[in-house]
Amino acid sequence: MSKKRRRDGEATRDRLLEAAGTLIAQQGFAHTTNRAIAEKAGVDLATINYHFGGRDGLYQVVMAEGHRHFIDITQLAALDESPMAPREKLARILEQLMTTLMEEPGWQAQIFVRELFAPSKNVKTIFQTVILPKKQYFQKIIHQITGIPEDDFAIQRCLMNIMSPCLMLLVSGSGIKTPIEGILKTDSNKALIGHHIRFCLAGLDAVRDDYFNHK
Repeated sequence: MSKKRRRDGEATRDRLLEAAGTLIAQQGFAHTTNRAIAEKAGVDLATINYHFGGRDGLYQVVMAEGHRHFIDITQLAALDESPMAPREKLARILEQLMTTLMEEPGWQAQIFVRELFAPSKNVKTIFQTVILPKKQYFQKIIHQITGIPEDDFAIQRCLMNIMSPCLMLLVSGSGIKTPIEGILKTDSNKALIGHHIRFCLAGLDAVRDDYFNHK
């Protein structure tokens, strides 16, 4: 395949992803037809099958791209391999994640909130292929900070505490009113991010102390 054909194919694929993401965010997966996606992308209907193997394949890639917009697994892998201290790794991830979540919202936030409140039949595949690999990196960093075994439920509870405010930001970015709306309007992004990082690290220290004091 020539370089030009490859570039054209990548451009077509990108247009389909952007069209699908925009339409599904507005209408939901069940109410978005392949024909509407193809028309918005300016391609033939058969192109969806060619690039994604069908409707479900397209949606799964849309979700993967949407999640990558907020957390890129290649960046997590690079941080994992870096000599950076675990506490700094967590701070770096949260700073980048929250900064992206508080940017001008696109279809990525809306589509994830739809999946959160009305899961599609693809939710299991999306969790296994998109979310779980990234979750494992977070668990590893929490283990490195606290010394608590990665398979202990305490790690899962810590991860829930760390990520819940990020989910609130995700929901707010989708246009749904949340209890943190007032904070987002009056507090600076930098102050909010710094607070959450300090809160998480202090919480991890407290959980670590409690865990090993009761051993």
